[in-house]
Amino acid sequence: MMSRFSWETYGMGEPKPEQGTDHLVDGLLEVTQRVQHVVSVVAARHDLTPQQVWLLRMLDEPMSMRAFAEDLACDPSNVTGLVDRAERLGLVERVPDPRDRRIRMLTLTANGRRIRDAVTCDLASELAEALLLSPVTGDPVARLLASMNLQPDRANLRDR
Repeated sequence: MMSRFSWETYGMGEPKPEQGTDHLVDGLLEVTQRVQHVVSVVAARHDLTPQQVWLLRMLDEPMSMRAFAEDLACDPSNVTGLVDRAERLGLVERVPDPRDRRIRMLTLTANGRRIRDAVTCDLASELAEALLLSPVTGDPVARLLASMNLQPDRANLRDR
C-alpha cells in the first residue's frame, strides 16, 4: 500500500503549514502501520500472536481479567480465550487476589517473563529501526516518546 506520506522524504520535522492536518494524519497512520508490522513479525518469531505480546507487555504487575479487558476496551468475556491460550502455553497463570479471593489475577510465569524479556528486546531494536529512531538522546521522536504518559487515563479512553 502506497502512502501519501513518505517517512524518508519528510522525516520527523515540523510539517509545512500548507500540509495541514493531512500530513499529520498520514504520518500517524504510517507510524501505526509500521508498529503493527513489527509487532506481528516479532510475535511470529516467538510463536505468539500480537495479542499475546500485548498481554505479556501489560503484565508488569498482577492484573485482574477485568482490568486487562478495560485496558483493551472490551468485555472481560472477550479476553478469556486469549488468557486460556496463554495459560496453556505456560506464559501466565491465574492466582487469587490476596485482597479478594473471588477475583483471579493474571500474573506472568517464569517462562512468561523470559519470553516477555526476549520479545521486548526484539521490539526495542526493530521498532527503532522501523521508525528511524536514533539512540542519540537528541532525537526528537525519542524525546517525544519519552515524554508521553504511556498509561492513559482508562476512564477517558472508555468514554470516547
